[in-house]
Amino acid sequence: MNLRQQIIQDRAEALAGQLHIDIDAAFMRLVHSLVTGKSTHDFDPNDVVDGGQDKQMDLITIEGDDESTDVYVIQSKHTTSFSSNALIQLHNGLNWLFEHSRKDIDTLANKALRDKILEYRATLSSLGPSNIRVHVRFVANGSTQELSEEFKQERAAILDDYDNDTFEHFSIEALGCDELIELSKAQERQTRRVDADLRIRYDTNNPSLIKYYSQGLKGLVCSVPALEIAKFVNDHPDGSIFDLNIRRFLSTRGSVNRDIHSTCSNVESSYEFWFLNNGITIVCDQFDPVTDPDHPHVKLKNLQIVNGCQTATTLALAQREGKLSQDVRVLTRIYETSDPTLVSRIVLTTNNQNQIKSRDLRANDPVQLDMEEGFRNYGFLYERKPRQYDETTIDPTRFFTNEAVAQCYLAIVLKAPSDGRARKYKVWGELHSRIFSGQSIEPYIVAALIGRSASDWLRGTPYTTSEDEVLRIIAKRGSFHIGRIAAYLWRGSDDWNLDRATLQAQLTELQGGKLRLEKLFEEAFSVLSRLVKGSAEYSGDVDRALKSALLDKEIDRQLHKNGKDG
Repeated sequence: MNLRQQIIQDRAEALAGQLHIDIDAAFMRLVHSLVTGKSTHDFDPNDVVDGGQDKQMDLITIEGDDESTDVYVIQSKHTTSFSSNALIQLHNGLNWLFEHSRKDIDTLANKALRDKILEYRATLSSLGPSNIRVHVRFVANGSTQELSEEFKQERAAILDDYDNDTFEHFSIEALGCDELIELSKAQERQTRRVDADLRIRYDTNNPSLIKYYSQGLKGLVCSVPALEIAKFVNDHPDGSIFDLNIRRFLSTRGSVNRDIHSTCSNVESSYEFWFLNNGITIVCDQFDPVTDPDHPHVKLKNLQIVNGCQTATTLALAQREGKLSQDVRVLTRIYETSDPTLVSRIVLTTNNQNQIKSRDLRANDPVQLDMEEGFRNYGFLYERKPRQYDETTIDPTRFFTNEAVAQCYLAIVLKAPSDGRARKYKVWGELHSRIFSGQSIEPYIVAALIGRSASDWLRGTPYTTSEDEVLRIIAKRGSFHIGRIAAYLWRGSDDWNLDRATLQAQLTELQGGKLRLEKLFEEAFSVLSRLVKGSAEYSGDVDRALKSALLDKEIDRQLHKNGKDG
């Protein structure tokens, strides 16, 4: 075992000890984090499809919203070799995921895989394949320099089948110890500095540079040759200049990046680029424009491109292809600040060319910092940005991601379990101000504890393997609904605007262990299953029912029928 393999092995062993899971599961959790960019603690057990008839797919994670989605298919092998036979079986698994009929899928004995395939099909039906990005990863703790010819041939065959402009993006990669280490480094780049001298267009006879100063803030607007931007990006292939950018390069399959590539490489229309493109935004610790007519440039210290990753990377691609036109200019805005809050606001307000739907945008919001402190005061860790605590030894039972807290709050306090379960992107969009309203911290903690306990309870029940399809799907996908109902059954009310002493007493009761949560969850499960089975529409498609606001209303009516708060 070489040094890099040992590093990966040590990380997996440390994670196994921290989470009290076996080493294979820890390696899989580590791989999932590195591939998806999510925290090792931000992991949905329902993504695991490993088991009998798993078709060599261990994990399927579907992350997106109502406009686009990323699908991660991961085969994780805690070995030092890459099996070509396993890849052949994975090829067959992709065929099941993408092509087999519903009748065939219903015959799968692996119910977790069957559920994930149906979840993918629902996403496909809603968005269409051109708005889906598929990332297939075959991962082992070996060396990809030693892949067999048969493995390479099978990988090429998979690309021939699916990398054919059907999806917005499709890729399959083998990841070994080298790639895992590089992915890990990519997550640790926030501390790196990048300084540069960026050549600009400057004409003393034509206003071509604007300097702006206000209340101690400095800004600069200028035009930069596209060749300069492209060279800068290509000189930093590790992506360090995009550390603060919240979106990775999305390839030229999407319409925006395809248009960027077309305009910058067309000699007849390339002059229009400055007018058609939103340009790029740079933040830095210090800038100093040098208006030497023979060598005009801006000296930049500790710079980051925080908006314009798609533009800058597409220009770099066009240059590597030898297609970038010489006369392309890029509108560039440069801000000098060392204030992380201001940087976050710049990131939030300037990222609008490719729509951003990441909780990263809100990580430094004042309310998120307040939430972190509020949870800390009760002895909990609140992860406001992905992987914030990955290098810290923590108690997983005292840890919550801000997204999980928001989903539970949305489901339980705001009485919208369908949104909590199926539309978590709303947390960072239209529902953000309702969820993170700056109210008392106790309802957030109560909701998070009940939501997690409901999920844990459901996974331990026999309902998860029931032959009754309604009960099984509720057990798999209904934790937010169960939590919402159980919270009402316990409190007898949907009123959370109580005095703090009452809220603290409820939290103490919940944490004290005297509350019979299992009994509440069992009763809640009974309420939900009766509602679903009582409707032919709901019972005919349980997964869709659990996404329905109509079911939320049915739950409200059922609870309030004899409830204290009517």
